[in-house]
Amino acid sequence: MNDNKKISIIRFNAIGDVVLSTIIPFAIKLKYPNCQIHYLTSQGNVKMLKNCPYIDKVIGFKGNIYETIKNQFKQKYDVIISLNYTLKCYALAFLSFPKKVVFKSFKGTSWVENYFYTAKKVYSDLKLPDRLFLMNRDEKIYHQISKQMNSYPKPHIIINPGKYFNQPRQGRVWNIQKWKDLSKRLLNTYGGTVFVNGSLDERDYHMSLIDKNIIICSGLFELEETCAFLSLADLVVSGDSGPLHIASAYNRKTLAILGSTSPNKIKPYGKNGYFIEPSAKCRYCWKKKCRQSKYSGKYCPCIESISVDMVMEKIEKHTLLTQELETVKC
Repeated sequence: MNDNKKISIIRFNAIGDVVLSTIIPFAIKLKYPNCQIHYLTSQGNVKMLKNCPYIDKVIGFKGNIYETIKNQFKQKYDVIISLNYTLKCYALAFLSFPKKVVFKSFKGTSWVENYFYTAKKVYSDLKLPDRLFLMNRDEKIYHQISKQMNSYPKPHIIINPGKYFNQPRQGRVWNIQKWKDLSKRLLNTYGGTVFVNGSLDERDYHMSLIDKNIIICSGLFELEETCAFLSLADLVVSGDSGPLHIASAYNRKTLAILGSTSPNKIKPYGKNGYFIEPSAKCRYCWKKKCRQSKYSGKYCPCIESISVDMVMEKIEKHTLLTQELETVKC
């Protein structure tokens, strides 16, 4: 089989989905290293992908679809893999006139497996990697963030609380008071430092967590810096979110607190990925807003059924943190 194909992958927006889709270039390049793989994505995702060793070129979409189609056509791709089912992606795929257009497969159980089976439409003899591999870190940024974090006691625990008023992700956000209680329990048990990660518009919401050895980092980092930040954690605890999957792609120990979304689809991929699922009967509805109207704008009963004790038991059972930390290879 010819391993010199020129391939374009198209996936916009959601950071988590883009991270999970990197299983495609990873799987292909492991088997066919001479392939040339380009990745067309939202401009905001470029810095996250630009150092990935399995992607030869990352292209940021700047809003001009006609100019982008023209540039895609000039590349003369053998295969275009379109991972968004939108009119824009159809146009970018078909009007670039590749030899073949491939769409996302739904053959697998998890989203990572779906993306892998998409890659198998191009090369049928691929093997599923046992982990994600996002990128090589920018060394300057890595050392800068490392120096800042190492001024605080270890272990370094990063939590990603999200925000309760984020309606499209309502069932994925755990109660902020539980995050506070969990942080104190972790510090009392393991010592170290809890860093709070999030976006700038979540910062005010996260400020209620501030306490001794709890450092609010929300809104302080650009995406490339956030990647370095997450790659240095000893443990990342998060709801279903982009940062959860970024940390997993760096082979960090990750623990997902799940509510409305199913672990069969989105649990952290790899041997260092763990999850806690809710006991509520209404779990895994995948709705953007809680279908029980009385919980509109509040924490949802699915994820509320997870207690701090359950999270601590999971961490202790799987020895996700120890006072003498082993080094985990990225």
